Parts: sequence; structure tokens; C-alpha cells
Amino acid sequence: MRWLSIDHGTKKIGLAFSDELEILSSPFEVWPQEGERTLERLVRLCREEGVQVLAVGLPRHKDGAESETAPAARAFGEALAQRTGLPLRLVNEHLSSAEAERLLRERGVKPEKRKAMLDAAAAAVILAEVLEERRARGVAADRLD
Repeated sequence: MRWLSIDHGTKKIGLAFSDELEILSSPFEVWPQEGERTLERLVRLCREEGVQVLAVGLPRHKDGAESETAPAARAFGEALAQRTGLPLRLVNEHLSSAEAERLLRERGVKPEKRKAMLDAAAAAVILAEVLEERRARGVAADRLD
């Protein structure tokens, strides 16, 4: 199943895709957050890329409580799901940016490039967690369970 993962922010969104077999989670791009225009672009992207499921990061605090930006991320995900007709999975994104930063640093990405790539890398971290959890539960790539 092909997933699109979104790290939602007030100024930018990071995008990542899975492959059809749900083995890889790959950063795609970082887009400016432009509300309606961004939603329209994402609808087209989902169609062009054959996306079957959406994963949107839901910001949470260390204690698990939703952050003040969580309602905006939820509303964005729900609006995109409604427009595309695709199932939506909201995913705890706590520490995804820190993990993405660590991975980029370990791979030797220069600081000036890390900043530009961070949101897409965070979306890939979010999606990698979803895919790993599905593998651990034994969910086949053609099922949404």
C-alpha cells in the first residue's frame, strides 16, 4: 500500500512516501503551508503518485497530551482525506524532528542542507514508525488494519 506522510507545520509541510510493499519510507519534498493551495496540490500529488493512505503527524507533548498545534494538523489531515477519499491515520509525531535531525547529521548532511530537508525527513520518520508498527503486528501491505 502506498502511503503519503505529512509533517504538518504552520509555515511548511514535509512530505514522505512509502513504496508499495511498505518497506521504505523516503523523504520527498518540503512545501510552504499555503492552506487551500497546499491542499489542492496535495490532492493532485496523491492522484499522480497512486497514494492509498494518508499519515499525518499529530503534535504531542512528552506526556502524550496534544500540543496547541494538534487541532490544526488534525483539521488539515481530515480536509485532505475528505478531498481525496483516502483513509487517514493520525500519528504521534513526538520527537520526529529530533530523530530526523539526528539521522541527517549521521549521514553527513551539511547543516545548511539539513534545515531545508528537515521537515521531509521528519515525515519519513513518522511514516517509518507506522510501517514498523504494521510489520510488528503482521499486517499485510494490502490491508489497512
